[in-house]
Amino acid sequence: MNNKYIGIFDSGVGGLTALEDLKKNFPNENFLYLGDTKRCPYGTKTKEELESIVESDIRYLEKCDVKMIIIACNTATANSYHIESDVPIIRIIEPTCDVANSKEGSIIVLATNYTINSNAYSKFLNREHYKVPCSEWVEIIEKAQTDSKISYESANKLLSPYKGKVDNVILACTHFGLMEKEIKSVLGEDINIINSSKCLKDKVKETLDKVGYNDQKEKAKVIIRCTKDKDAFNVSWLDINYDTLEEVDI
Repeated sequence: MNNKYIGIFDSGVGGLTALEDLKKNFPNENFLYLGDTKRCPYGTKTKEELESIVESDIRYLEKCDVKMIIIACNTATANSYHIESDVPIIRIIEPTCDVANSKEGSIIVLATNYTINSNAYSKFLNREHYKVPCSEWVEIIEKAQTDSKISYESANKLLSPYKGKVDNVILACTHFGLMEKEIKSVLGEDINIINSSKCLKDKVKETLDKVGYNDQKEKAKVIIRCTKDKDAFNVSWLDINYDTLEEVDI
């Protein structure tokens, strides 16, 4: 058994959607979430900047003595393959593509500009697909402007050319799960949405089988940390309980 925390990181609040899903699937596990708000957004950084930032995030979680590290950020994942660690690392892109490859029909990938330009999803998807850079959504979400005139106008601008052309939408940014209403308003209510935040549980279970589950008697904990502006870190929508929200400097 292993009572250490499962570490998760993202550039901001988006990865909390992954934390939410994993906590519901593994309620007995301790979780430590890091939102790197000081360096958000990741999707507009250079490759060199991103590689340094992602390594910094991973080394921070290693120092927290976690039992696995989940990169709940597609952009970070695309810039993480140079990093080695003694702690198992789960990268969000491959599990998401595994789910998408099991579905029938056409695919559209919605991601940050960097993730699109890196062709990270093209390496793992088994068919041709549309790719749409949506970095502007990260700012909309971080500013809690979803379900607003701004968010619906942005979705319509970016997605209307694909209306009626796609069967499956990959939300290749953990933030974008908070834009589902807007996406469906353009592409249709019956569109199949593959949210990368909800594609991690099988890989996490596989890793827990190797490193050990939490067997402690007391209630499992959820700690949330950000690197800037704790008071502006929007967790009001989060559908799980957490124990601490604190700001750290890394």
